[in-house]
Amino acid sequence: MSSAIEETVKALVEFESELDAAKVEVSETRKKTMKDAAAWAEAAKASAIAKAQDIASKTVSKAREDAEAEAAIIRNKGESDLKAFEVSISKHKSKAAELVASRLLGEAE
Repeated sequence: MSSAIEETVKALVEFESELDAAKVEVSETRKKTMKDAAAWAEAAKASAIAKAQDIASKTVSKAREDAEAEAAIIRNKGESDLKAFEVSISKHKSKAAELVASRLLGEAE
């Protein structure tokens, strides 16, 4: 009977050793998984930031182009209005001078 007990104890010791090895392996696997997950999360974060920066850059570039185009339209309209105003002044300059002179001299129309 003692040999049966010895065999049982020996089997239990081997089982306990295998169980301890499995626990160590599970712990190492968990650590590796956590490390891999952290690396994946960091890579995903970097990718998301890069995409966001690209989108922001494109948006700013488009807004700048639109603003420059609108500024050119406003500038051209201003130049056109100024030319029309100068032409109008030129056409009415002599008439205005005559009206001012006649008022200053007391002549009424």
